[in-house]
Order: sequence, then C-alpha cells, then structure tokens
Amino acid sequence: MTRLFAIALAFAIAMFAGDTVRPGLEPLETSYYIDNEIEEKLVEALKQPLLEGLDVEAALQDWFDGRLLHTQNKEKEAEELWQKALGKLKDLKQLPIPEWKPIPEAKFTMLQKFKLPQYPDVLLVVVQWEVDKLKQYGILMVPVNTPKGAEYPLILYCHGAAAGIPLSYFYGWLADLAMQGYVVIGPAMRGEPLFQSPIKINGEILSCEGEIENLDGEVNDCLSMINAAWKLPFVRKNEFAMVGHSFGSGAGLLAAARANEYAKAVVSYDAWLVNPQRYYWDRMARRANNWLSWADFCNQPVKNQLQGLMTRSIVHNAHKLKCPLLFFIGGAYEGSVFHQSHDDLHKNLKKHNIPYTYEIIEGGGHNFVLYTEYEESKKAFKIQTEFLKKHYPPYKPDAER
Repeated sequence: MTRLFAIALAFAIAMFAGDTVRPGLEPLETSYYIDNEIEEKLVEALKQPLLEGLDVEAALQDWFDGRLLHTQNKEKEAEELWQKALGKLKDLKQLPIPEWKPIPEAKFTMLQKFKLPQYPDVLLVVVQWEVDKLKQYGILMVPVNTPKGAEYPLILYCHGAAAGIPLSYFYGWLADLAMQGYVVIGPAMRGEPLFQSPIKINGEILSCEGEIENLDGEVNDCLSMINAAWKLPFVRKNEFAMVGHSFGSGAGLLAAARANEYAKAVVSYDAWLVNPQRYYWDRMARRANNWLSWADFCNQPVKNQLQGLMTRSIVHNAHKLKCPLLFFIGGAYEGSVFHQSHDDLHKNLKKHNIPYTYEIIEGGGHNFVLYTEYEESKKAFKIQTEFLKKHYPPYKPDAER
C-alpha cells in the first residue's frame, strides 16, 4: 500500500459517521456526474446562495423531492419540480448565525497515570468527565515536577480523524509541548474510543459515550474539557491555546470562536469542514466525496440541515475568533475543497481584521503533520514553536523569565 493511498484510506474511514441514506440520494454514492441538464442547472444555481449562508430551504426541498422522483423513474415530474425550484432562488434571506451557550461546566476524575520512559519529566494521566450527560475520556499531560504555586498555560490538542487519540504519532510531540512548559489536554470526543490503538485503562478499553456528530457536539467535548482543566491548581484560569489537525482542528476552531476572548492562540493543521456548505454542495454536484456521512446528514428536515451547516461553519462564525491564528495546509492537494474553504475563511478574517498566518507546506498531503520524521512536519513544528512562543509563551520559573 503506498503512503498516499494509506493516508487517503485512513482519512476516509475516519470521516464516516453515518449509516443511513436519504431516499433519492443512493445513486450519488457512486456517481460523479449529473445526468440531467435541468438538475445540473439547479445545482449550479444553488451553489452561491449556499456558500453565502442564504436560506434556500424551498429550492433545496424541491431538489430532494426531485431526486426521489428521479430514482422512481418519474423523470418528467422530477424535471418539472427542479424547474420550479429555480424560481425560488430570488430575494433570499440570510440564515441566522447560531447563538451559542456558555462553556459547559465539568470536573475531571483521574483514572490512571503513566510515566513516559522517553520523557521522564512528563506525566500522562487518563481522565474522565461528563458533558451533555455523556461520559467522556481524554488525556492530560503535565510536567512531573510542578513548582508550588505554578500555573501553566493550557493547550487543547484536538486530534484528526474520528477514531480516538493517535498516540502512535503524537505521543512524543505532545510530550515535547509539556516539556516546554505547557499543560496539554486532549479529548477523544464523543462516539470514539479513547485511543486509536487498543490500550486498556484499569483493565478495560474505554470509549466515549454518544455518537460522532461531525463538529457539533464535539465542540462541547472540547470546551468542557477546558473547563475541567481550569479547575486544576497548576493550570492558568480562563485562557488556552488550541492545536489541532483535520477533524479535530475543525472542532477546535469552533471551540476557540465560542470561547471568544479566552482563546489566546490557535494552530490549525489542514482543518476539515471549515466551510461545510462547500463540502455539502460538492456532493450535490457529484464532486470529490470529502464528507462521507453527508447522505446521513441529509436524512433530516431541510431546515435542520441548513441550521446545522451554519452551526458547523467557522467561515460564517469567523467574526467570533479573537486571537492570532496560524493555519497550515499541505500543498500537494491544492485546489481541493480544503483549500477553497480556507480561502473562504481567510477572506472573512480579513474582513473582520483578525490576525492570521497561512502556511502552505509544499509537497505536504492532508496528513503531513502525522509523519513527524518528515521535513514537512519539522518545518511546520519550527514555525509553530515560534508562533506559540510569541502569542502564548510556555511557563518559565521566575528565575528564567
């Protein structure tokens, strides 16, 4: 198996969260072109209003209904409905920006501690807490010897994929952050096992309760873990930085936006679903399938779908980000929906005068950050270290300040 194929396969498997398909969408799972001229015209007409966050409920409902008729071999009725839908794309109103609740309260239960042979000055602790009536798990990394009265800056690490924390890749990297003078927390997030590898904690394999929600409930998982960490005596209160990759970075960006002024810095690697409206439209247009549970997402009322897209969209909530941001993305797949969505986000960040840096890593694939021994990763880590040092520096004893 080639490295690129393995990367693509791992990403595809991790992103699949749904197991239902809305009637009428079945052929889209294997189709990469639209075979009806009127449907193609409607899909193209829906693109810009969707991206702008406009309320296209009426026309979109007709598209779904037409899809169902099409699969029932009622081609004429489907075409009439799609033609009618084109007239419903005038004088559209803006969808409301979601109102977010306060950061959820939580408290850790410490389950098991591990010493790291390669990092004798770092302690790894498996923790448990509750959010939304769901039992969640994650990891806490702290320096072994914390001076009395010391309060360490907090880093929220949001892992990629949706299959647990990938210790095989990030074990050393997270420990390095702790050694620099940070407390690091990492949630597994709802519906996932604690670790991607089957590691037993107190004799059992742990999995978070709930279901994968594709950047909805996962934001609460992140924020509640931050809240629990703030209650620890050696952690600075009411502030944090976020470092994330892919699926996790999408959730982490939303967590930073919702946390508002509490977020002090963000480092994002190849964030997924930055502009969910683009991913959604790509599937309508039979383009690349980068949201494998899209058909499952569509199996709900159209109004709820549109609201769900706005809730998940960091592009449409960009004005709520209040801290410096550092974005990395692999240059090897330039032109993809990942790059397009990042362009959308950066346009809105500029509009709201929010400072950001954008680093396109030449030759890097979507998962380049996972391969810590490669030059692409080393380059990114060096830039990350300088960024955090400037905007969210690590703890130093008074004698070293």
